[in-house]
Amino acid sequence: MSGLLIRRAQPEGLAVDLTDLKAALRVEHALDDVRLEQLIRSETARYEDFTGRFMRPTDLRLTLDAWCAAVRLPALPLREVSEVSYLDPSDVAQTLAASGWYLTEAVPHWSLSFDRSTALPALSGRPAAVRIDLSAGYDAPGGAATSLLAPRAEDQSAIIHMVGVAYDQGVPMAMADMRQVFGNRRAVGW
Repeated sequence: MSGLLIRRAQPEGLAVDLTDLKAALRVEHALDDVRLEQLIRSETARYEDFTGRFMRPTDLRLTLDAWCAAVRLPALPLREVSEVSYLDPSDVAQTLAASGWYLTEAVPHWSLSFDRSTALPALSGRPAAVRIDLSAGYDAPGGAATSLLAPRAEDQSAIIHMVGVAYDQGVPMAMADMRQVFGNRRAVGW
């Protein structure tokens, strides 16, 4: 069952250092710094949507219309699932006890499953009655080099490439071109 993934807040900072971007694009002046920062943010969001990989720690909410046995979490790398909540038949928000669900990893994906011994509560008839709050994303660039959540150089290079296309051509990289160039980076099932 698929659901709707919503960013609860925009992460702080940039996924690619402005100085590194300017060096890669051979931009030696500061006249376009604001534009380049905006392009980094917009192209990072497009890359994240395309690959399912979040370049900065990001708080997300996955909504579902109904309970299901297992939910593939469409965000990598998973940092944590903080809460599973739902709307009861009276449309009142309730929290499912953490003992009622568990996480499993089948690299590269994580799935949230519900304990079979736990009776899943009745839901409201409203859409998006089930809500899974989670966080995903790599650590900030320049962080600890030994971290398992250190940003991947290939992802940062891809974002630099996308920003370069948008900066040079005045339009974002076409989706067909993204599929051709970055198709192997998509998380299966997205």
